Amino acid sequence: MDIKKIGITGAVGFVVMGVVGGITAVLFYNGHMTSLSEKFPEVVQFPPDMAPAMIGGLVYVFVMAIIYDKMGVLGVVNGAITGAWFGGAKWFFLNMQMAGLMPSVWGDMTYIAIDVFISGIMYGISGAAMGWALEKFK
Repeated sequence: MDIKKIGITGAVGFVVMGVVGGITAVLFYNGHMTSLSEKFPEVVQFPPDMAPAMIGGLVYVFVMAIIYDKMGVLGVVNGAITGAWFGGAKWFFLNMQMAGLMPSVWGDMTYIAIDVFISGIMYGISGAAMGWALEKFK
């Protein structure tokens, strides 16, 4: 495994996801999470403690860089497609698990559908950047 390639690809993916995540937070997620935290203050903390989120994001993006590399993901288009289906699938799974666990908190299927759609776009953009970075090492 090429540590430099994975490191640069992961860093690119993390920065791009941070920018895209910041934009979508302002446009969609902040309002929803504020509403949930007001309704369920003992369950939902908003604003969140960003340390666990950042650690999780770092681990996830570097694991994805390894997976993309092993899958042979190269280029913007291939990265975008791979990122979109990975992101959509990841958040569909997680949202459905949360809906099953806490239906009164997380069981809004409209929110879940919108979140999966937005996540597919976010991860598609990040995947495009990671595919671009991986292609530079070809």
